[in-house]
Amino acid sequence: MQSDAATTPISRIIWDLTYACPLRCVHCYSESGRRPARTLDRADMLRVVDTIVGCHPERISFAGGEPLLVRWWDEAARILTSHGIPVTVFVSGWLMNETLAGKLADSVTAVTVSVDGPDAATHDAVRGRRGSFARAMRALDQLDRVKRERGRADGPCFELGMDYTMTRTGQRDLGDFVERVSSRFGSLDYIRIGAAMPVGLAQEERFVRDELLDDRELDRLLASGPGLQRRARNEVEVTVEDVRCFLPSSEMSGETATIAQIEPDGALRAFAIYEAKVGNVLEEPIAELWQRALAWRQDPFVLAQTGSVTSLSEWARATRQLDRRYGSAADRARIARRGNAGAATD
Repeated sequence: MQSDAATTPISRIIWDLTYACPLRCVHCYSESGRRPARTLDRADMLRVVDTIVGCHPERISFAGGEPLLVRWWDEAARILTSHGIPVTVFVSGWLMNETLAGKLADSVTAVTVSVDGPDAATHDAVRGRRGSFARAMRALDQLDRVKRERGRADGPCFELGMDYTMTRTGQRDLGDFVERVSSRFGSLDYIRIGAAMPVGLAQEERFVRDELLDDRELDRLLASGPGLQRRARNEVEVTVEDVRCFLPSSEMSGETATIAQIEPDGALRAFAIYEAKVGNVLEEPIAELWQRALAWRQDPFVLAQTGSVTSLSEWARATRQLDRRYGSAADRARIARRGNAGAATD
């Protein structure tokens, strides 16, 4: 891992606006809906936005939790886009209505709806709440309609996409699903498919055993990409990601080294997928925090855990070690309460 801010600048920011969430996803990277929301008030939001603008990132993602639960999400997005910073919002679809779809069209660059199963039974089991698949489809209907209306009026609008996080539970009928949704939502721009990464709840041993894809399953998923693209309609772009590219020992993992992740209260993570924090952007200059983050990645214990990782299951083990060592007291207490989290159930 590089440790020089000159050669490892911040290129992208993930901002978890809140940890409040109506769903209880079995693979949740942030364990949202099971912890305090830690959402900022408007005044502190404006301070964080000023910090982000000063970083000149190539793009920013609003995540969570459910970003649309935050009252000021659209104001923050408008400020950032006015400074030329593209904003992508990741949503569950649970809260979507015509008013929110219109606000998104006026304020963000892209909207990505998370769908983690080809049908209600699978998706609802993975997302932890009955009715979540129906709401995601309804959200896509509303966003698709707003996008088509804006297009007819030559008005500004977002790119519309879908993220499909693959678990063992969600592997079946993927081709039929791609054909069905790309036919139904005519203005859908992309479908991105990738296996769950072993972070957050997905690092836990039960999830690894029951739901995390192994190398054989990952190879099969990757090989399915061209066929899935052929099943797509309306020129929808289908991308299948090989998450092994993000393994700490992968030569391609450098792409993630330039991602900064800000937690809802302004805390900056040492690395986007681990619980370790290096301070708060509301209290210290982000340039100093970023140098601290890069130094953390060179810590001998961190390197010992990540240096020889060659599989997702090994990555899960390393993540468990790092989060339990470097997480805050509140993080460690929350992790200890997980028990058997991480299995999809009806």
